Amino acid sequence: MGKSKVLMLIFVVLVNICCGNKSFDLSSVSLADDAKKYDLENKDLFLKDEAKPDIIQYYADENKGLSYGNIPLDNTMGTRITVYKGKVGAIDTNAAEKYSLEFVEKIMKKQGKPTAVITDKATVVPQLIKPIFEKLEKVSPEKVSWNKNEKNSFTYPTSFFWDDGKNYYILSIAIENDGRIRNKYISVTKEAYRNNAVFGLQYPTPQGSPWYKYMN
Repeated sequence: MGKSKVLMLIFVVLVNICCGNKSFDLSSVSLADDAKKYDLENKDLFLKDEAKPDIIQYYADENKGLSYGNIPLDNTMGTRITVYKGKVGAIDTNAAEKYSLEFVEKIMKKQGKPTAVITDKATVVPQLIKPIFEKLEKVSPEKVSWNKNEKNSFTYPTSFFWDDGKNYYILSIAIENDGRIRNKYISVTKEAYRNNAVFGLQYPTPQGSPWYKYMN
């Protein structure tokens, strides 16, 4: 085989490798944008479900090729992007567990001061939780504290809520007693939410929801 043919073959292989390893950064997606701006039709990344008229769901079950900025996403929970009337209506995702705190810091920096914060208690192993406590204390110092009258118990923010006038954003975390942290981040336009276009969200907001008095 001639040298030129060998070089051409190498070039073709490299092109195929590059094209076969596309990545998708969720942090680049903005609510209410025209969905056509983004590579949602890429079958290597998303499954498509035209659930109802005006509503299209794009799923990434294992988050292969997806990230949020430089943060890997959870490969068991997946990501769901809802397109409502041709526009990005909602994004539902989870960061990989080991990057949960980094994810919280990134979202807090991006969104700024929350409209509201929900707290809860957790009974934990202090030695395992100490580094988590310290990081959460930096993010939300007024919402983090050890409960002095309850052994190995501390209070921390389980959900952060933002309302920017057109959209809602909810970041939730749950700390297990062994130090594992689970997370979930949902952002949704008010239009998509109020038209019940988003799986897992209900309008009107149920009275039992912690966001009942905020999401209306």
